Amino acid sequence: RCAVSIPANIAEGASRKTSTEFARFLDIALGSSFELETYFRIVTDLSIVPEELIHDLCNELNIIQKRMNALRESILKTKD
Repeated sequence: RCAVSIPANIAEGASRKTSTEFARFLDIALGSSFELETYFRIVTDLSIVPEELIHDLCNELNIIQKRMNALRESILKTKD
């Protein structure tokens, strides 16, 4: 659910009227991404999924997190 929540919150935030509201939804999306990262680590610890796969997924997720944070910072700099 948290993986689906990430793009859903970005989309919902983009539809809002103010940049502050959009930034808030990006915060929520970031929270969901960290939740997903936690689940990745749990399945690795439980040996459910190969560690190499999770490592690659975490790297991709970290890139997405950095991009969301950069977007959030940019939006907050150009407040309404």
